[in-house]
Amino acid sequence: MRILLIEDDCSLAEAVAELLKNEGFIVDFVHEGKLGYDFAVSGIYDLFLIDVMLPGMSGFEILRKLRQQDIHTPTIMLTAKAELDDKLAGFESGADDYITKPFMTKELIARIWAVLKRQNTGEHKFLTFHDLELRSAEGTLHNTLTNKSIALGPKELYLMEAFLAHPSLILSKEILTERAWGYDSDSEYNNIEVYVSFLRKKIVALQSQVQIKSIRGIGYKLEYIE
Repeated sequence: MRILLIEDDCSLAEAVAELLKNEGFIVDFVHEGKLGYDFAVSGIYDLFLIDVMLPGMSGFEILRKLRQQDIHTPTIMLTAKAELDDKLAGFESGADDYITKPFMTKELIARIWAVLKRQNTGEHKFLTFHDLELRSAEGTLHNTLTNKSIALGPKELYLMEAFLAHPSLILSKEILTERAWGYDSDSEYNNIEVYVSFLRKKIVALQSQVQIKSIRGIGYKLEYIE
């Protein structure tokens, strides 16, 4: 699970990021609104934690723009303000929850898991491309024609989510590395080649007519073979 934290209090952001990493999350944090928005639209995150008062662009502005672009990643707003109007503004902007600073670390973790659980127990929308269907909650890739399924490892799952979320796009190795390992990753790009090879073998095992095509010097994309 990847979390983007947008918080202008550097010491608080570092403390929260460390806490979340200890809980097993991958965390990126930025301290400025416009940069936070640029990170948020990358499509690699499972949850946003956004402070309301930010330089450059407020948390409310960020969230409104994201929702207008049909980006519905679960979002918890962070703020020192406790007034009802501010909470209502957050929910009207599209927030899933709202937590007032200062907060207890246990409360933050509980709210994060509650939001993620609500997301996962709603109507499942599988990512699909022709005969391939990714069932992220189960961690499996499924062939809808043969009814065969195969389990994916965590990195394979993250990469397949990226491919199926953007089936018409060529995804660079940089984008795929960010998706699987996060922005602060030290992973070499040849790791992507290894995991793409794993995915290709599993797609073949499913007898799918989809393949992951290499675009020389650029990256990879999905292709349907008739």
